[in-house]
Amino acid sequence: MSTTLRWVHPNITLVAAGEQLDAGFHSPLPPRDGSVQAPPIQAANMHAAFPFERLPWKVQASIFCMWLFKDGQLVHAFSRLDPYEQPAAFPDDEELGRQTGFKHVFYWGSSRCNITHGCFDPNDVLGVLLVSKRFLFIGAHCFYGLNTFAFSSLGEFGRFSRGIGYARLDRLQHVEITLVGNQYLTEPADPKSRIPFSRRTHALTWLLDCHRLRTLVFHINESGKNYVRRRYEPDALKEFMTEKTNGQPNMRMLRSLRCLQGIDYVYQLRGMSFIRFYDLVKAVQQQPDGSNSGERTPVHDWSFIEDINNTGTMAKVASRREHSRLENLQPLL
Repeated sequence: MSTTLRWVHPNITLVAAGEQLDAGFHSPLPPRDGSVQAPPIQAANMHAAFPFERLPWKVQASIFCMWLFKDGQLVHAFSRLDPYEQPAAFPDDEELGRQTGFKHVFYWGSSRCNITHGCFDPNDVLGVLLVSKRFLFIGAHCFYGLNTFAFSSLGEFGRFSRGIGYARLDRLQHVEITLVGNQYLTEPADPKSRIPFSRRTHALTWLLDCHRLRTLVFHINESGKNYVRRRYEPDALKEFMTEKTNGQPNMRMLRSLRCLQGIDYVYQLRGMSFIRFYDLVKAVQQQPDGSNSGERTPVHDWSFIEDINNTGTMAKVASRREHSRLENLQPLL
């Protein structure tokens, strides 16, 4: 993830806890401390189980959607430290093992978010899935299959995918990723002296396991000065090529999107509805209240977008198309 706080998903702004409360944040989930009491239960019905399974299947689905489907909202999946508040405790190296120790939370709602106090614990959001196997089956398809999940870095997408497992990943259909990662994330030195390779974009390999993926959106720094292609070239050559390519989609003074690390993983996707790229620089321009503008400006290189959509919207090969059918997905249990 980026060390610059503004480089997150453009529809979210990380703030301190007080700022989010001032913005009128109210959690839709009941508090875990039991401070809100449920209405009294009639004595005659205390031991009677509600026959949920007898309801029409459309009614059952509607009930699950009311709780788990955030229609018209992005479900942000964070796994990072809060930049405004130090954690009360953090595991040492021995306790961590191969884990990161980051807090995993969900968030949806307003554009201003505090990770420590303003997000939702996955155990609270998905607690209904623990009621029964039937609830798990319906709820998992509703939550993972209908919502659009937004990630503020490549690492968070990778940790989310690894955490939920292949069965639930199979059911993802809508994903948005801010294409920001750690440029220095490499494999450890190899004992056979092979050159360490970059793991920065390995999280994108999980996209190939999203067998029902339909829409994919990337937010990427295309027009930032630090991402101009071949910055080492002499100014005279830059000016010459700028003049010759001015007005073209793949102009000289912009980032070369066809040379993105990990873009080959995206080119391998099939059966998509669309793949879109938006310029992150324009989206994170600060407003008077300190939040990101959230403006969704398509990247300048429309020829790249046309090319990657022509490829991604092609039909799946027969075997993968058959595997992506609901009845053929990896079992949840």
